[in-house]
Amino acid sequence: MVTVHAIRFHLRAPDRPDGPPTSTPGAVHDGLARGLPAPARIEHARILTGPGTVDGVAFVLADNLLAAEAALAAACATLTGPTGPLPHWDVPHCALDTLLALGLHELPACP
Repeated sequence: MVTVHAIRFHLRAPDRPDGPPTSTPGAVHDGLARGLPAPARIEHARILTGPGTVDGVAFVLADNLLAAEAALAAACATLTGPTGPLPHWDVPHCALDTLLALGLHELPACP
């Protein structure tokens, strides 16, 4: 049975002499969606970007939690790979969001 799993991720840009690069939430979402291995897919995502950082929660449809985490980790690897839209960025965190999974935290409503 396919269910939705909240997976939190954090991306960090490499240090550069000209300052940290910035991405847009749309570019990150599109990159994750393209890199997500089938049959998993992103149902919804909340993504915040800033100079040199990306923080987000992706709600991934997958057969189980481990499949959802593995799929989003693979998508992050594609996104930050040498030919991805965010080449050589670090992925210090990509795992289940425990508070959301337990219903103990709410995301802000979409505008």
